Amino acid sequence: MGQTCFMSVILQSLIHNPFIKAFYLAEGHRSAECDHEACTSCAMDEMFQEFYSYEKAEGYGAVGMLLGSWMGAQALAGHKQQDAHEYMQFILNSLHLANSDTADDEQHKAADCECVIHQVFYGTLQSTVTCSNCHNVTTALDPIMDLSLDLRTQVRRKRLAQAQGKVATAAAAAAAAAAAGSDEPINLQSCLERFTSAEKLAAADYACRNCDSHQAAEKRLSVQTLPPVLPIHLKRFEHSKATSSKLDAKIAFPLQLDMYPYTTRWQRQSQQQSGSEAGEGVEKADGRAPTAIYELSSVVVHKGKLDTGHYVSYSREADDWFLFDDSKVVLVAEREVLDANAYLLFYIVRDLDGA
Repeated sequence: MGQTCFMSVILQSLIHNPFIKAFYLAEGHRSAECDHEACTSCAMDEMFQEFYSYEKAEGYGAVGMLLGSWMGAQALAGHKQQDAHEYMQFILNSLHLANSDTADDEQHKAADCECVIHQVFYGTLQSTVTCSNCHNVTTALDPIMDLSLDLRTQVRRKRLAQAQGKVATAAAAAAAAAAAGSDEPINLQSCLERFTSAEKLAAADYACRNCDSHQAAEKRLSVQTLPPVLPIHLKRFEHSKATSSKLDAKIAFPLQLDMYPYTTRWQRQSQQQSGSEAGEGVEKADGRAPTAIYELSSVVVHKGKLDTGHYVSYSREADDWFLFDDSKVVLVAEREVLDANAYLLFYIVRDLDGA
């Protein structure tokens, strides 16, 4: 089937997604009644039937899905390597169109869509901009199907810490090397903190309607609506007009991730706390600190160079983790999953009732 590992890893994440699994095994999409040509949802339905209905040891060739992908996106046609994150965005939109009764036009709001994809992956990101002169606050909401985290700033900070350690005294340099050595991973939570932290905008970049002039401002992002399934994209690939490169920085990620500190609700409550650190004193009615716990479901890894690399994935089945490398499937230890150099992380909410 050519270089289709980019497709395989995304399909494995969907096959091991309990919400998507429940939809297709309950005949949420009826292939016999579908009139879409080269339908990706029909291909997904066939895949679930093959995976869960038959005792088979050999691999499954997703020819129908490959054909549907080629016909749905001209850029995917052919046997060359593609970006797994871009394919994830394509297949989620394609499955949305195949399972939605509403025409996909600009007037249709994603929040109103009742298709399985929006029910599982849809969330909202809030952006607030505060004018430094009049303190007027402008708020905007954007739909999201994943979070893309920039690694460049975190990598620069790490390299700066290492450089500062080199010019320190011998004793201080040794301590700096121990604290910020080249093997020390960057924490996923620190990337999320950076993503939701305040950003200064220069006057040239912001025009305040209230002041009717350009003013300096502060911009901040937060997750207003958390989806049941949250894909996190670690932006390892950098593209410019002249060159393209890959960031191989190690990112440490947890099996359980609390997303509450990155939500709009947390920011609002923390700002209301007077005389305390951000987030301190925020509690539920029963006195417990609110949480939004997500559990790791799948990990996608890109190995090798940018243009000649290979994708593999890890997915959890009950309490066991498996490595999926094209048609090769291997039971692996949890430690191997956590040591992986992740490109995409898929987290599933523990409690649908929310924080």
